[in-house]
Amino acid sequence: MNDDNNTCDRLRRLHSHLVREINMLRKSVDEEEREGVVNPVETITIIEGLQKALHTIHLELQKCPGNGEI
Repeated sequence: MNDDNNTCDRLRRLHSHLVREINMLRKSVDEEEREGVVNPVETITIIEGLQKALHTIHLELQKCPGNGEI
């Protein structure tokens, strides 16, 4: 049970970290587009990959006790 709690705690921290990183990258894309950089493909690709990882983490968190906290 303790291992499950540790795993869930790590997943929650990772979830929060990824949300912050995705938000920062989206802000960066918005700024680049305002500055005239057309379609910053690399950053968009990174965001998409992080969103997929975030989705997987979210699914795993559904199995954790107290999952309504995300």
